[in-house]
Amino acid sequence: MLPVASLLILVPLIFAAVTFFAKTKEQAAGMGLLGSLVTLGLALYAYMNFDSSTAAMQFFESVEWIPSLGVSYTVGIDGISMPLILLNAIVIPLLVLYSWKEEREAPNRFYGLILTMQAAVIGVFVALDFFMFYIFWELTLIPLFFMVNIWGGEKRAHASYKFFIYTHVASLVMLLGIFGLFYAAWQQTGVPTFDIRELIAQFQFFESGMLRDAIFLAILFGFLAKIPTFPFHSWLPDAYSEAPTAGSVLFVLLKIGGYGLFRIILPMLPNTGSPNLIIAMMGLLGSVSILYGALLALRQKDLKRMIAYSSVSHMGYVTLGSAGLVALSVSGAMFQQFSHGLIMSILFMSAGAIHASAGTRIINELGGLARKMPKLAVIMMVGFMASLGLPGLTGFIAEFLVLTFSFVNLPGFVVIALLAIVITAGYHLWAMQRAMFGVYNEKLGDVKDINALQVFSMAVIALLVLYFGLNPSPVLDMMITNSEAIVSLAAAAGV
Repeated sequence: MLPVASLLILVPLIFAAVTFFAKTKEQAAGMGLLGSLVTLGLALYAYMNFDSSTAAMQFFESVEWIPSLGVSYTVGIDGISMPLILLNAIVIPLLVLYSWKEEREAPNRFYGLILTMQAAVIGVFVALDFFMFYIFWELTLIPLFFMVNIWGGEKRAHASYKFFIYTHVASLVMLLGIFGLFYAAWQQTGVPTFDIRELIAQFQFFESGMLRDAIFLAILFGFLAKIPTFPFHSWLPDAYSEAPTAGSVLFVLLKIGGYGLFRIILPMLPNTGSPNLIIAMMGLLGSVSILYGALLALRQKDLKRMIAYSSVSHMGYVTLGSAGLVALSVSGAMFQQFSHGLIMSILFMSAGAIHASAGTRIINELGGLARKMPKLAVIMMVGFMASLGLPGLTGFIAEFLVLTFSFVNLPGFVVIALLAIVITAGYHLWAMQRAMFGVYNEKLGDVKDINALQVFSMAVIALLVLYFGLNPSPVLDMMITNSEAIVSLAAAAGV
């Protein structure tokens, strides 16, 4: 069998390196598309050969790297990582097509950074060694920083540095937690290892409950800041809104924060010194994020900034569902990551197309765009309806699972989250009505509809939103299998 996990990292990295040396825009875009299509082929191969009935690690590879420190090159794929790998592999080639006709400086660096970002994110998803995990985790910062800083909006410098500082500081706190976990386990067993599964298994034997909580909270902080969860979210609106369209889509594909909750935090949770208190804290932060993000989205005048705050709100479901600690609430949180990546890709592509054609993203300055941009209006409506949770689309499946099954253990926090449903519908419908319908604003001039490549890219994602909304089983089944394994650990520990 192919070493798929390694190839999923190596292929986009190789194509990224080649793309950086491209001489023309066509060469750069072509190499970007080819690299992303090969990666998509590998992801589909992994998916077709994936066994959804087991929570065991598949496509496993392990080679010693630095034996004296217990560092190894260990990778694998399971039901937690497979859907996110598939999400990235599907969206990236469509993003390259979407950006194909856009004019920008240094296209070789632009497409090369997209592929570098894809390799780094997939590296996080397949890494089973904390040393590797952290290398790939930090590597994701570099493409996003340059994507915003070089091709972003007027406030790109401020947004890029704010993003880098906020998330890097949180990553350093997480690194301290990883080192604490490593050294405590080394002292316990006498054998150094950075193997994620081994360190999680040893975590329960640490004698000090205070030490366990300190390590756990340090690692959790790094994940919450990357999701981002309130109150660690303030880097997101600036970074998302100032990034170019491709950068904004790359940000929403950056699901490593939520992934960390499922891969590391939930398996460690039962063995912390105070698991019930931590569950309550996570539930509170998740529900407040949902409501707070919706309220701030409601008052935005900039369409792209509204979508950014909407992302804060919707990612709150990931934290809340994780804290629910019911197999289907955790599955709903996992599915929300997959769904959110598809939906937000449509919305940021829509906002980018409007800004490129109309010259503004200010909602009050738009109006009647559906007359000039009917193709965009249809696809954008699908994205908005999915984002507000219309039944039959992916957003409904994820939110229904999280709210319904988190209520079992966290009824109060679910009630807080429910308050956001009407607000969420309000800002989506209000924005759509003001921007796309009504009387056309003649001051916008001769606005052009999206081109054929953009129609294709966005339509494919919209169809996936509809398909997985009607038939979530292809990705949800593997999530449920792993969620049941995670929750059984908590049940066995009496949490």
